[in-house]
Amino acid sequence: MVATIDTLSAAKALKSAGFDDAGAEAIVAVVQQATGQDHLVTKADLSNELEKLEGRLKLFVASTVLGGAAVIVLAQIVSKALGIAA
Repeated sequence: MVATIDTLSAAKALKSAGFDDAGAEAIVAVVQQATGQDHLVTKADLSNELEKLEGRLKLFVASTVLGGAAVIVLAQIVSKALGIAA
């Protein structure tokens, strides 16, 4: 599980403890870098990715259905051409 850090609250707490703005921001930046949290995902990020996935899923389903229908039609054409009862 990845813990998240509220950078604004952390910076405010450090300022309250006596750090100046630059010192508080530097400490928060180091913590973000150390934890790999240089970018937190927003609801908008998730929504955009979900829309992309929905589009890809719709395309996959449509192509699968159309591909299956094409195979059935082709099988009927070939079986009639060869005189095989389907």
